[in-house]
This record gives sequence, structure tokens and C-alpha cells, in this order.
Amino acid sequence: MFFLKEQLEEFEPDEDFYKGDHKPYPGRVIASMVNKKSIDEIIRLWNIFDKDRDAPFDTGLAKFKDLFKKLNKVRHYTVEDRLLDTGLSSYLEEIREMGQDIVRFEVEFTYPESRERRDRAFDEFHRLIKEVGGNVIHGSRLELASIQYFACLADAPVSAFENITNQTNVRFLRASHVLYFRPPGQSSVSAESNETVELESEFQAEEPFGDPFVAVFDGLPLENHELLQGRLVVDDPDGFASKYVAGSRIHGTGVASTICHGDLNGERQSLVRPIYARPVMHYNGFDGEEFPQDRLLIDLLHSAFVRMVKGNHQEAPVAPRVKVVNSSLGDRFRPFRKEMSSWAKFLDWAAYEYNLLFIVSAGNFVSPIKFTIDPAEFRNPISEEGKKSFLDQMLRQDFNRKILSPAESINSLTVGALNKDMAEIDPSNPMFFARINVSADHGYLAPYSRFGWGMNGSVKPDILMPGGRALLRRAPADRGTDHVNLNFEQGGFTNPPGIRVASAGPEGQTNHVSYQFGTTFSAAQTTHLAGNLMEVLLQLNQESGPSQQIAESYFPVLVKALIAHGANLGENYSLFRDLIREFPSVENNQVKARTAAYTGYGEVNAPRVLYCTAHRVTLIGIGELTWHEQESAHIFKFPLPTSISSQVVQKTLVTTLAWFSPCNVWSNKYRIAHLYLSNFRNNEDLTLEDGMYDFRKTSRGTLQHQVYEGNRADAFIEGGFLIVKVNCRKDASDSELKFWKRIKYGLAVTLEIPDTVEVDIYEEIREAIRTQVRA
Repeated sequence: MFFLKEQLEEFEPDEDFYKGDHKPYPGRVIASMVNKKSIDEIIRLWNIFDKDRDAPFDTGLAKFKDLFKKLNKVRHYTVEDRLLDTGLSSYLEEIREMGQDIVRFEVEFTYPESRERRDRAFDEFHRLIKEVGGNVIHGSRLELASIQYFACLADAPVSAFENITNQTNVRFLRASHVLYFRPPGQSSVSAESNETVELESEFQAEEPFGDPFVAVFDGLPLENHELLQGRLVVDDPDGFASKYVAGSRIHGTGVASTICHGDLNGERQSLVRPIYARPVMHYNGFDGEEFPQDRLLIDLLHSAFVRMVKGNHQEAPVAPRVKVVNSSLGDRFRPFRKEMSSWAKFLDWAAYEYNLLFIVSAGNFVSPIKFTIDPAEFRNPISEEGKKSFLDQMLRQDFNRKILSPAESINSLTVGALNKDMAEIDPSNPMFFARINVSADHGYLAPYSRFGWGMNGSVKPDILMPGGRALLRRAPADRGTDHVNLNFEQGGFTNPPGIRVASAGPEGQTNHVSYQFGTTFSAAQTTHLAGNLMEVLLQLNQESGPSQQIAESYFPVLVKALIAHGANLGENYSLFRDLIREFPSVENNQVKARTAAYTGYGEVNAPRVLYCTAHRVTLIGIGELTWHEQESAHIFKFPLPTSISSQVVQKTLVTTLAWFSPCNVWSNKYRIAHLYLSNFRNNEDLTLEDGMYDFRKTSRGTLQHQVYEGNRADAFIEGGFLIVKVNCRKDASDSELKFWKRIKYGLAVTLEIPDTVEVDIYEEIREAIRTQVRA
């Protein structure tokens, strides 16, 4: 018997199978057998056991009774299982609506250890799909042992999917080694509604220099745009440029612009280095950009990452110093509910294998919205009560707003959006009479942002960044009396609000801009911040002695920690808390945990990340740990300022720990390396209240962030330290990953007091600091 994977799934307890609390029991195990005879024998034994748990088994089979006692049901893997949560049914509906006779789809197989068995599985499927006039796309087969991924692309008549139950007569749907049927990678970007306007003045900025530290994988950007000239290293080995026409380079241009300059509405702090741009989408010939449909997405990404940072025997890597990769893309057919997508698994593997920080957008929700409100009240400016009501209704729709693949990736930094930008608007302008801002002007969760959780209930999205204000319109001919039906307008626009970005003009003009919104741009703004942070780290290295310098290999995990370190729920925390507390299924002790599913760790305050002040001191640390007993912990000492000893002073302590974990795709636990900080509420030096975030939730991913506050008159002895201990232990098992595999981490700790306190704790701590690390 070959166990393929565990799956997160809940089923209700019954009188024979339950835990003490009778709560739903999680888990599903998928197993592959050598042949059909073996499967039938397992089912036969289960049927005997299910009827009589004391029935004797033949010699040598008694161990199966021990296994069966731990199971609720044993059954064949069905056609329905192969389509569960894959999005294929919705995809097929779209294909039928377009009147197409042939459908292209992805086939994911089980991953037997034997190459011979994989070949047999592939050949069997190829033979069966030919029976209905279908075929496997030549050259699309891919095997990636690191994530146990074995797949191909295939074409078949749409009619073959008329009956997608186990009673179907279409034999390829029941092929024994097929795990899933899925839509091919879907991240289409419409170019139909993009409106642009000329730049009003000539753009001026210093020329970039040096090697790229940041990469963007997206559509092909307009590299000769006035805002991007000399700022991109475009690498297009697949020749996607030949598929574009004038004015169609929309998405990649906007994302590259935001990474280079941030929101063009505000004061620019352009990146000093060029960015590496690798197109992974192309123009589809009629209405937008999409992934190539003749190649598996993971195959394309894998070869691109190898080319970028590793190279091969014939060619050196083309951008080996890249540390951060922006991925403002998502699969609209794959909201994350239970099953990790192959795309997310691949990013998790690549993050650890190639030491890359992936910054991923949470995905956009752009379906029509039914908003319960008196239609007469739906106007600008909408009342504060109306804004609160909209947010409440939005939060209660969380099942339909799950983050899109690959945003569930545990090693990536996943970014949701605030309904916020730096544009100035005139609300009296007639264009705003029918376009309504249903969120607070600056700060509420964006109406298009998607929600978590992540894998095993981890915090996702991780953070929120401004994604541009989206204004909503009533649907045409809406006649609701107690509600309004709302539609999103497709960006971009010639007028604010929105994130202002470079854009290709309709005829390919290179001096146009547009106003956009979406988690696409909240992720790109995060990558912009990451690029600036790496320059700060380089500057620190120049100012430090050799023993205090930070190797570039630590930049990915340290930047991940530093970005999240600036996150805080701020004044909106009480609003979310009060709304969520009213949910019928939420207990008081669950409010903190549920809040993080919508907001993550909150909005990132970039200045807090980039700068210290006399009243705010941030110390950073790096290291490598294993789960071997002798190398499983590091201790850092944070000097405590005696100038505030025994004083009643409001103190805020912020701690952030980030790392990349190898992953076991066969295990429910998935994450192999669990690094963690202890709960500082229980420390012996500072009296602190419970943290802002649920401590258990913050420990389930690869980013642990917490904000503590206290105002007691704590007494510090001169030369006293706050002890910060970083621990490492193994989570999911992996027989191939030995204890000497080392896990890099980045750590940030901040102590802050109010600006009104007339002491300079920065200089005091700076003089006292002697950070010591010991195993």
C-alpha cells in the first residue's frame, strides 16, 4: 500500500467514531495500491470489519483491524473525488457558454515511487482518452519529485464530461491513477476596459544601478515606457513579446511601475536598482493576457526560477542576486478551502530550495454584491453606519471570498488590500454621483480583498497594504426596495481614485498612466517596500564592522520579518472585534483568531519599518537552527533602558520571527520546521498584557508576529536585558530531511514609548547593546 497524502476535511462524528468533545473530525487519507485486486481485497476486509468488528481475519491480516479502528470509512476513489474543489465544473460551464466543442484541462496523477509505475499510469490514461477522440498535449508531461507532482495537459470533447459521476461510461474519467482533473492555470487579465491618460509632466528620477534584487513574474511590461526606461531587465526566452499587440501590455506594466515607484499619486521613492522582469503571460489575441495554454504553469515557473538564480551546465544564472519575487497573479478557479494547490506547494518548495521571498496577492473578489440598505441612503457620502454595515455584511460572506491559489503558500508573504491610495479627489465632481465609496475613505478593508485562513488555520493574508479605492455602482435596472445590487467597475480609469501606475496607451504610447485597484497593487507596493528595505540593509552593512554585517543570503527571511514587523490592526481593531463578536458561531475567546482571517496582522506602516526614533528602537537578528537538540535554540538579549525604570510609562513591545520551512506534501501537518518565540506575556522583565493576535494562530505558519502593551512601573537593573529565545522543532515528519538541514530565520524586536516621554531610549540602548547569540 502506498499512501499518497492526507487531506484536511471535516466529517461529523457518529456513535462508533468520535472524539471526546464530539466535534467534527478532520482528515482524509488517499492510498494507491499496486493493482485492482489489492484494492478489492482492502474493500472486502473493510466490509467484514464494518459488519462485525470482532470478526476474525486470516493469518497475516490482523494488523488491518488495528488500521480500520482508526478509520470512519473505506471506499473506492471516485470520479467525484477527482473533481472535488478543483473548479473544473465552473470551468466547463464557461467552455460550454463559449460554444467550444473541445476543452483543455490539467490531469494530475498519483505519484508512485517507481518510474515504471508512473509510465504505466500515463500510458493507460493516454490510451483511454483516445477512446473519446481526445489526446495528451505533446511535451506537457511533468514530474517534480520535490512536491510529488506528476501531471500533463489534455484535450477532450466537452461532451465527455456530461456525466461526471462514478456511473459514467467515459473510461478516462475513471482512470485508476488519476488524482485530479483541473482547469489549466487560469490567471487571465482583461485589457478591454483599460483607459489611460497622458503624463502631465516629464518624469525625473536617478538612473538605477547594480544587479536586480527584485523580480516580477507577470505579463510583459512596456519596457520603453517613460516611467520604466532603464529600470527593467526583461528576460523573454519564450518569445511572448511576439504575441502582444500595441496597447496590450497592461498588467505587467502596471505591476512593474508600482514595484519601481510605488503609488505615483504620492511622493516617489524609486528603487535604486533595476528589477528583473520575466513574462509568464502573453496576449491571448482578443481581450487580455493569460498563461500559455500549451504548457503546465508549474513547468514554466520551475524552468524560469532555475534560469534566474541557478542556471545549468550550459548557461549561468541570469539574475542570481534576486531575493524577492513579486507574484500578483492567482487562479480564479482555485479559492483555498481545504486542499493545498500544486502552485502553492511549488512556491513553498522554491522559497526554501532557492532562498526566495515570494510576495503574493490574496486575490480579488469582483462578483456582484447584494448590500442590504435603504436604496435612498446609497449615495455619497455614505453614512458611517452604512460603511460599518457594509463591512459587517462583507465579513459574513467569507466562504465566497477565500484567498486564491497560490496565496495559501506558507512560506510566501500574502498581501490583502486596504481601500486606500494617495490620490486626492473632489467628492463634488459629477463622476462620483453614481460611484459610491462604501468603505471608510482611508483604512477599511477593501471591498474586493479576499480572506483566509491558510493551511492548518495559519494567518492568511499575512498583511494588508493599500490596493486603491474601489467605487461601486448600482446594477443597471436595479429595483430593490430594501437592498442595492452592486457591481465593480473594471480598471483602469483616467481619473482618481486608485493606485496611479504606468500604462500602455491604446496605440502603444509610452507616456500614459491609469488609476487601478486590486490586491495586484497591494502586493506590488509591498515588493516596492522590500526593495527599499534591502538597500537599508546594505547601508547598515557599510556602517558595521565585518562581524556585524548581514550576509545577503539572510535578506529574504529578514525582509519578510521586517515588513510584517510594521503591521498593526491599529484603531480598526476594535471595529473588527465588535463586528465579529456578534457572529452567531463565534465565542468570545475566538474573536482574536477570527479577526486575523480577515485582516492578517493588519496594515503595514512603512516608516516604522524603515526608521528608528528617539522613542522607538528596533533590533534585528539572524541565524540558522535545526531541530537537533544541540542546535535548536538561539538566545538574544535586548538591553532594557534604565531611564524608564520604575516609571508608569506606556510601553509597546513588537516581536516578529520569519523563516522558510521545507514541507512534506504527504502530511496534514505539511510544515516541517516550526520556529517560534515564547509568549512575552509571561516574561520576567516587562509586565505586558495579552498580545493583539491569537498566539496559537500566529504559530501555525512561517511568520510569527505579536504586539504587546503594558504601562506598569517595571524596575530594571542597570545592564538588564529582555531575553528573546528563538526555538526550532520538527513539525511534519520527513525521513529524507535529516536534522542537519539548517533553517535560516530573521528576527525583529521593537520597544516603543510615547513621544511625550522626555528620554532618548534609542541612544541609551545603542550604547548598551551587545547582542549575543549562543546555541
